[in-house]
Amino acid sequence: MNQNTGNTGAAAELNQAVTCFNQGRLEDAVRICRKILQGQPDEVGALNILGGSLARMGKTTEAIQAAEQVCRLVPGNAVFYANLSYLHSVAGNYQKAVLVMAHAVISDPQNPVHQAKFARLVDRLEFYQLSEETNAVQRAIGLCLARPGTDATPFSTAWHSLLLLRPAFVELASATQAGSFCEQAEHFDAAEVSDALLDPFFLDGIRSLHAVDVRLERILTFLRRWFLVRREAYDPAQFLPFLCALAEHCLLNEYVFGMTADELAAVGDLAAEIDPSNPADQARIALALCYRDIGLPAGETLEEGPFRQLVESYRSIARASDDQLQAVPSVAPATDGGTNAVSAAVAGQYEENPYPRWRRLEIPTLGEQQRALGRGREILVAGCGTGHEPLNLAAHYPEARVTGIDLSLQSLAYGRRKAAELGIENAELLQCDILQVGALGRQFDLVTSLGVLHHMEDPVEGWRQLLGCLKSDGLMKIALYSKAARSAVAQCREWIAEQGFEPTADGIRAFRQAVMALEEDNPLRDIMGWSDFYSLSECRDLVFNVHEHNLTLPWIRSTLDELGLVCLNMRISNPEFKKEYRTMYPADADISDLERLHEYERHNPQTFRDMYQFWCCRKDSVTAERPPKWFYTMGR
Repeated sequence: MNQNTGNTGAAAELNQAVTCFNQGRLEDAVRICRKILQGQPDEVGALNILGGSLARMGKTTEAIQAAEQVCRLVPGNAVFYANLSYLHSVAGNYQKAVLVMAHAVISDPQNPVHQAKFARLVDRLEFYQLSEETNAVQRAIGLCLARPGTDATPFSTAWHSLLLLRPAFVELASATQAGSFCEQAEHFDAAEVSDALLDPFFLDGIRSLHAVDVRLERILTFLRRWFLVRREAYDPAQFLPFLCALAEHCLLNEYVFGMTADELAAVGDLAAEIDPSNPADQARIALALCYRDIGLPAGETLEEGPFRQLVESYRSIARASDDQLQAVPSVAPATDGGTNAVSAAVAGQYEENPYPRWRRLEIPTLGEQQRALGRGREILVAGCGTGHEPLNLAAHYPEARVTGIDLSLQSLAYGRRKAAELGIENAELLQCDILQVGALGRQFDLVTSLGVLHHMEDPVEGWRQLLGCLKSDGLMKIALYSKAARSAVAQCREWIAEQGFEPTADGIRAFRQAVMALEEDNPLRDIMGWSDFYSLSECRDLVFNVHEHNLTLPWIRSTLDELGLVCLNMRISNPEFKKEYRTMYPADADISDLERLHEYERHNPQTFRDMYQFWCCRKDSVTAERPPKWFYTMGR
C-alpha cells in the first residue's frame, strides 16, 4: 500500500482510514479516503482502502472504479490486478476478470497463487477472435503451462480456441480437413511452419493436454503421418522438440488417433532401424512413439532437453509392472475383482484402461491456518481411480489422513507412483470394493464418491455402505450422471451396440473415426463436444462403459430422503447457468433446492453435463441456518 502522500496531515488521515478499515468501520474509512482524494485524486493508498471498503459494503461497481484507477496508477502490480479481477468476478464480469488476472500472472510469473486464481477463471472460457487483450491471456496461459507442476486441465478450452485462431493453424486446419493425405501433403513443407510448430505455447499445450477439437486432432494426425512418410526430408534435430511433444501427447491419449495400415507398417520398419542408445536416433524414437509404445531408454544419463522430458513423462504414465501391482494393499480382497458380476466387469474395464491418465497436480502453497483446516480429519475417496482426487485432497489438507479405495489395481498403482513423485505422504490407496468398505473399520469426517455409484449394480446400496462409515456430523460429496445431460451419450451407446464396435483399442478408434465421418447434421456427432472423446480410456468410460445408470434430480431427492440425508449445495459449474439460476431463484442462495433445480434443468438440460455434484449430510446434524462447520472450510 502506497502511503507516501507528501504531507504529514494526509498521511495521518490515511493511517486513520486504515485503522477504520481493519476495525470494520467501513463508512468512516470511505469518508476519510474520499476527503483525501479531494485534494490528492491519485493517492494510491486512499484509493486502495476506498475500493476495499466499498467492496466489503457490497458496492461492487464503485469498488471496481477505484481498483481500476489504482491499476492505471501502478501498472505491473500483480496484487492490485488480482484485487480488480476478484471484483469483476463478483460482479459477473467473467471475461474482464480473466483479462485482468492474466496481467497479474504476467507481472508475477512465479507466483502459484495468482496462477491458480487465473486457472479457475479461465476454465471453460472460449475465445472467438485475437486481440491485444487475448495476447495477454495467451502469454499468461503459456507461463502457466511452462511452470513444472501446473495442472494444465483448466486451460484446455481457452488454449484450443486461441491456438486455432492463430494464422498458421487456421491455414493448417483448412488444409487438413478434407481430401486425401496425398492431396493434403502435396504442397506442405514443415519448414514453412516451423515457427508455429516449435512455439512453446503450442508445444507445452500438446505435451499437457488432449486435443479436444476435431480440427486440432486432424492437424496432429496429418503432421504425424507427414513426418513419418517424409522422414528423410527434414532436419530431425530441428524438429526434435515437436516430435517429442507429439509423442507425449499420443502417450497421454493412449494412441486414440486413427492410423492406417500403411502407417503401422512404416512404423514397424522405423522401429526395426532404431538404436535406442544412439543420440542421433532420438527424433526417430520419438516419431515411432507417436504411434505405439516401443519402450524407452533410462533417462538418468540423458542431457536436459525435450527427449529427456519425453523419457521422464513415459516413466510417469506407463502401465504398472507386476511388482508395482503386488505392492498395492488390499482390504477384504474380492474374488475376480469384485463382490458381484457387475463389480467384476467394472474392475476388468479399469484394469485394461486405468482412468484417467494424468500428468500433473498443482501443489498449493499453504499458510499455517490453511494447513490446519484438515488437522485430525479422516477423508475417504470411494472409487479413486488413478488417484488424482485423493492426492489433490491430501495436498490441500496436508494434516488430514486421506484414504482412497478402488477395485482396479492398475489404477491404484498409477496413483501410488504419482504420490511418490509428488512427495505426498498423507494419502493411502487401497484395493477395496465399496460394498466391503466396512472392512476398513474406520469412520470418516468426509466421504467423497464422484462418478462412481452410478456404475454399481445398486447405487443406493453402495451409497448406504458409504454412509455407514461416515461420522455422525460428517459430510458427503457425491457426483452422479444426469440423464438429461447425457442424451448424446445414450444415443452413441445404442449406435455402438447396433454397429458392433468392440470396447477394445481398435474398436474405440474405429468408433471415433466413424463418428467423425458422419454428416455434419448427424446428432451422434454431438459426442465430439465431450472432452472424454479424445482419450482412449476416457472414451471407453464415456460410451463403452460396461454398466451405468443415468439418474434424475427427483431420484436423488428420493434417495436422500431414504438415507436420511439433506442436500447442502449443488454445484453448477457453468457460470452463465449459475448466474441465471440465482437470478430466477434468489431465495435458494445455497443452490440446494432440488425441486427448483429440477425445474431449471428441464429448460436447460446441459446444466449438469459435469454430473450432479453435491454436498450432503445427515438431516439430524444440520439446520437450515447451520450446516456442519467443516462444510465452509471445504469450500463449495
